[in-house]
Amino acid sequence: MTDTSERPDEPDARVPSGVPGLDALLRGGFLRGGTYIITGAPGTGKTILGNQFCFATVAQGGRAIYLTVLGESHARMMMHLRSMRFFHAEEVGRALSYESGSAALKAEGLAGLSKLIFRAVREHGATVLVVDGLVAMEERSEDPLSFREFLHGLCVHNALAGCTTLLLTGQRGDPSDPRYAMVDGVVALAQERVGVKSVRLAEVTKFRGGPQVPGRHGFEISDNGLSIHPRIEALHTRLPTRTPSTDARLTFGIPALDEMLFGGLVRDSSTLVAGPPGSGKTQLGLHFLAEGARRQEPGLYLGFVETPARLVNKAERLGLGLGGPVDAGRVHLVTRVAAETQPDALAEELFGWVKQHGIQRLVLDGLESFCQELTDSERTPRFLAALMHELLNLGVTPLVLQQTRALAAPEADARLDVEALVDNVLVLRMVALRSRHYRVLSVLKARESEHDTAQRLFSMTPRGIEVAADSEGAEALFNGQAPSHAAPPRKPKRKTGSKPVRRGKPSRRGGRGV
Repeated sequence: MTDTSERPDEPDARVPSGVPGLDALLRGGFLRGGTYIITGAPGTGKTILGNQFCFATVAQGGRAIYLTVLGESHARMMMHLRSMRFFHAEEVGRALSYESGSAALKAEGLAGLSKLIFRAVREHGATVLVVDGLVAMEERSEDPLSFREFLHGLCVHNALAGCTTLLLTGQRGDPSDPRYAMVDGVVALAQERVGVKSVRLAEVTKFRGGPQVPGRHGFEISDNGLSIHPRIEALHTRLPTRTPSTDARLTFGIPALDEMLFGGLVRDSSTLVAGPPGSGKTQLGLHFLAEGARRQEPGLYLGFVETPARLVNKAERLGLGLGGPVDAGRVHLVTRVAAETQPDALAEELFGWVKQHGIQRLVLDGLESFCQELTDSERTPRFLAALMHELLNLGVTPLVLQQTRALAAPEADARLDVEALVDNVLVLRMVALRSRHYRVLSVLKARESEHDTAQRLFSMTPRGIEVAADSEGAEALFNGQAPSHAAPPRKPKRKTGSKPVRRGKPSRRGGRGV
């Protein structure tokens, strides 16, 4: 019986591209023996992608040829590629061969170039071929028909040889162009200006023989080469499969708040904490993580402003003792700079941390920072829905902190309209009365559980956040009366061994006390 497992036309005979994210768009990689056009203006990364594909093939035990036609010299190309981590000079001339087709094309036209390519693939035993300079070949062709015949012959020969081929061109991919109808797929790279930023985008406009992830996706070029970040709403399309159970609760370790929630947050539910700056959102998140660590539930904090050292210090001032769980690896603190961060890349990184550390409790501090780099504002609801759904599918109970517009207001005014996407909403407010601000907390929504809807005062103390046992203080506040049992403002601690200095008394140095 003939073994057909290695036939190029088998649907599962895939060749990894070596480009992070591209195989996800291709649902597994290029088809073995297929021919693909990579389009894009100069500077979009076609040459890097082609070389990255070659070196990835060599790393997997394959053999590759990179053929240039009227392009930059190989020496100059090597000089530019040496800074890339995928580049390994020892493979050049061994498993990876760089060839020039310029002389053959000039002397014998497309027929001579075809002979050169077929001979090089056969003699080198190449499993991958990259041809850089499709435009030059078309310019040298006698007429459009001869160029299409050249492409057809190349596709047929390399399919039979099991050699996957990439053709690089600077021309834009027009689906109606006969050239693009002959190949197995087209990947378009682009670079666009959005405000003062330059955004790189990739799109698989055609892929014959299997499904692909549609639409445009951001990518970046770094020392690692080209990396594509698929839109998470295009990849993660599953609705949450876990059914929240009211019997499983995640507490904050704040008795009055847990009482308001009838025992804590329901496991496998999502929660939004909305409030103005200084209202205590981050502190509440640290309570959530510290209580989880006490219960041996791994936690993760992802924020965009405060460093891990500052967070640990803040937790110490609240008496939470978060340093120990952080050192023990039960709580992980991560800070990222929001500017120039690709949200899809950060979301995938977040999913990776969750899987790696078995995270059960997550605090995402700064939802507006997470989404501010989305180039299409209409994506925001879809992006957030995919983010929440995937976290829940991974067994995480997320606590998302979001800043409201007003610094101090009697009502909450969230910015992203995410309230409908989460199961629970806690609102923190700063209410001014005469010369003081008071903090007020309420449970606006708890989809999976009963909850106390009354508003309660709360305060920061050296013992952590303390929530009032009832709503009397809040009722008095909203009636214009100073709450009689509101916690007094915290006084700075005096250093051990220091003596109080009396104001207005002469000091030993003859001056006045400070």
